[in-house]
Amino acid sequence: MVENTAVPEFNQPHVNSVVLAQIIGAIDSGDPAALATLNVTEQFNDADIANLLESMPEKYRAPLCHVISPARAWPILHLLQYETARHIIGQLSRGQLHLLIAAAVEKDILTFAEILPQELVDEFVDQQEAAATEQLQKALTYQDEEVGRYTTYDVLRARPSATVARTMERMDKAKPRQFVGVYVVDANGVFHGGCTIGQVLSAPSEAKLIDICTPMELLSDRQDISAAARLLNPVEGFAWQPVQKEGKIVGAFAVSLLMQRLKDKSLEVLASDTPQSEEDLFTPVAVAARVRAVWLTANLLTAFLASAVIGLFEAALQQVVALAILMPVVASMGGIAGSQTLAVALRGIALNHLKRGNLKLLLDKEIKIAAFNGIGLGLLIGAVVWYWFDSFTLGGIIFVAIVFNSLAAASSGTVIPFVLKQMKVDPAVAGSVILTTVTDVVGFIIFLGLGSLLLTVS
Repeated sequence: MVENTAVPEFNQPHVNSVVLAQIIGAIDSGDPAALATLNVTEQFNDADIANLLESMPEKYRAPLCHVISPARAWPILHLLQYETARHIIGQLSRGQLHLLIAAAVEKDILTFAEILPQELVDEFVDQQEAAATEQLQKALTYQDEEVGRYTTYDVLRARPSATVARTMERMDKAKPRQFVGVYVVDANGVFHGGCTIGQVLSAPSEAKLIDICTPMELLSDRQDISAAARLLNPVEGFAWQPVQKEGKIVGAFAVSLLMQRLKDKSLEVLASDTPQSEEDLFTPVAVAARVRAVWLTANLLTAFLASAVIGLFEAALQQVVALAILMPVVASMGGIAGSQTLAVALRGIALNHLKRGNLKLLLDKEIKIAAFNGIGLGLLIGAVVWYWFDSFTLGGIIFVAIVFNSLAAASSGTVIPFVLKQMKVDPAVAGSVILTTVTDVVGFIIFLGLGSLLLTVS
């Protein structure tokens, strides 16, 4: 990683396909200067660069990471999906990791402790002051998705009868420690509510905390952050929510982090640039029924097409009953393989990661996966069929059909949703209809065609 430079902020929420293709071409050229001339880090903000990294295969990420400064790398890592961040950190050299740790703050280590080398995490902890080290070590005992991982312990617990003057004396004595809130707990451990520091400072000195505190919900230190975000009703004016451990108030959790988690979860299921004419979650029944009926009718027509293909091999099916028995295996394997690829492509479209510039790269990746799984499962299915029907030829036929149908499923599952999006048709609704037709027709033509050539007699 290189030294940090001033980065102008551009209003570019999504990097376009042309830029992505230019960066991939520069990296493929093998000339480091070609990538440097694009001035990626100067042209784009952190969100744009995160989008670029999400939109390219692993082998292209490392060269791009080399031109990102350590100080800027952390904000970008926080914007990535966790698995993408894991892949990128795993590709960094030892020297790059040390530079990254040197630029880290506590939040960075807490978020990525699970994927950073343990010795580097320990090195960061050793460099902190004693009080900070104690808090960091406590936080690292929790799982990444638990509330306790991101809890601050800078809170003041006080009795209901304590006055504002007494509370302010305690805060003064604790300086330079800065508290994020005051939480009122009685002698029996019952939590009565919380006060912001602003409330304490503005209240009359003789006022008791029980009279100015506000009832609040408690979070558990072992609670899942996403679940806490969904269930919590934040109190207006309070930036921190109290956290309890084993029935005792131990710290506070930032409400902003809970809201960010809700936003992140929402973005995972929202598709960008969704055609307005398509169905949303609560589209009126009549409109939704009409939209779906169009594609159900299309599916009916494609089903007849698949049936027509089967009809071409009627004579072969009559002579070799095993072909009819095994047809659903071929169709099912192609359909499932295709639906897996379709799900990946749809997710890429929803997150704006799948573009014209990286479509070929995704297609290449999916075809390799399909070839690997198709050959492996094809050999297994072929061996079972050979044993079951005592026919090596039939086993070989279904092996070939599984392999080629898997390749067809991967190709169509990748390309179809992208083409539908370009045509302003919702790929989530229409994609599976077209995909099923492709896998059924290709699978039946190969399987029944080979069967009629090699197993039947004239």
